[in-house]
Amino acid sequence: MTGLAWPILCMVVGLLLLIVEVFIPSGGLIGVLALGLIVVSLWLSFAQSAALGLKFSAALVLLAPMVIAVALHLWPRTPLAKKMFLRPPDPDFDDEFQTEHHRLDHLVGQIGRSLTPLRPSGMVDFEGKRIDAIAEEGLIEAGSLVEALRVHGGRLVVRPAAERRLDDLLE
Repeated sequence: MTGLAWPILCMVVGLLLLIVEVFIPSGGLIGVLALGLIVVSLWLSFAQSAALGLKFSAALVLLAPMVIAVALHLWPRTPLAKKMFLRPPDPDFDDEFQTEHHRLDHLVGQIGRSLTPLRPSGMVDFEGKRIDAIAEEGLIEAGSLVEALRVHGGRLVVRPAAERRLDDLLE
């Protein structure tokens, strides 16, 4: 082998071992071996000439971050990472939530009756349907008239109906 082959071989193997360190849990042993090979590569290149050593140093400064970025990009696709990371949400679940949200939107501003005490959550009756609701604040007694304010997290947010609104309902 020529004098340039050993430094190149040590650097390539060292950079490959940096990738392997990301995939194989070794307690840092593979990483130490990789850094050792990179240091040997630099030492061998500087032993031949200072200009060659500087070229190897510049190459290492460019290649090491790219190698680490590639390893971190590939990491989530490994079997170990798939066990460690959460799965993305099921698209059907999101559609179900959106459907529930749109199903309750038309109730905003309407008056209904609480079927159970809301402390802060409970059941309310709007248009003859039992709906899970949450009180905006405080306790709402069972049988009280409530006003729908908004839909939040798939639940209807309600508050006790204002007195003037109760009079409007009686007329």
